[in-house]
Amino acid sequence: MKRFSILIVVISGLFFLKGNAQPYTDITNFSYQYFSGVNRSNAAIDNTTEIYSLGMFLPKELKNGNTLLFRINTELIQATVSPRLAKTANVSSISFPIGYQWISENKKWKSVLIGIPKLASDFEESIDSKDIQYGIVFVENYKLKDKLQIKAGFYFNREVFGNFFVPLIGIDWKPSDRCRFFGILPTNYKIEYAISKKKWYTGLNFKAFTRSFQFSEVGKNDYIRFDEVVLKSFIEYYCFNNFVAYAEIGRSLGNSPLRYKSDTNEISNSTLTFSPVKNYLIFSFGFAYRIRNE
Repeated sequence: MKRFSILIVVISGLFFLKGNAQPYTDITNFSYQYFSGVNRSNAAIDNTTEIYSLGMFLPKELKNGNTLLFRINTELIQATVSPRLAKTANVSSISFPIGYQWISENKKWKSVLIGIPKLASDFEESIDSKDIQYGIVFVENYKLKDKLQIKAGFYFNREVFGNFFVPLIGIDWKPSDRCRFFGILPTNYKIEYAISKKKWYTGLNFKAFTRSFQFSEVGKNDYIRFDEVVLKSFIEYYCFNNFVAYAEIGRSLGNSPLRYKSDTNEISNSTLTFSPVKNYLIFSFGFAYRIRNE
């Protein structure tokens, strides 16, 4: 489980491009996530975490059928210790994934290459090299049938704790008009069922998402690492046109955001915020401007 919990999710939405097996593209997306767990070393203390995420995706299709990809992602993680200590700590990030998608003449092959510059810190001090991360994603897609395609690739990112590499593999499949399987493992995979097409959707969503943030306190000697692994059920409602509201409930299978020592990469015990908690329920909701490909 420890190895399993350090998997990452590829930048959400960058692979949901044109393709019959892939159902939608989120142009903008806002989400709020909440969970609270009991501190593993002191059952009288609760650790509450709130996560705010905002993304914007700007694809530009060229005359040759290929596509330029640009995205802005922001995230704020706020950890609070209660009830005796009203102590709060924040970390946040902003990234600018930019890439290119090639499509073969027979439309069966699709290649995606993305570079990911990123700033991740508590931003309590001036930005320096410790706050800068960089990554790359490559995915090759092959369409076997109109309702079935396979893909494989890799993800690399230079995290605060070092190099982080993950091989990727996925299957997008539409077994019926109402049911779809899509995504990429081991990072983000979804089973979607249309209760009422173009209005109500439900299903299951698996995510594994590791990220790290430089911590400015004590001369930038510590960092925050979040090995998020979660299985959620979701419900989505298309309010009007392409605007969708969604809610999710799930269970954590990984670790909460934890503070580590930079010199040893061991969990730091110097603070109660960003400390280990027991597995927890997760609640989230969000809104998106979404283009469905059906």
